[in-house]
Amino acid sequence: MKIEKRLLHTQFQDWLNLQVARHLEAQAAKFRVSSSLDGAETMQIKAHTPDADMVHA
Repeated sequence: MKIEKRLLHTQFQDWLNLQVARHLEAQAAKFRVSSSLDGAETMQIKAHTPDADMVHA
């Protein structure tokens, strides 16, 4: 039973991470469009290779 809970938790976490990634990509696309119209400089965001859960600007 513990393994099933862990599997369900992992599947939910993967699904949630995917939803957040899609949301952030949509926000980034909006930001890119608005910043290109304003002539503002875009910001590069990179994920750490060993720890993909952490991001920095």
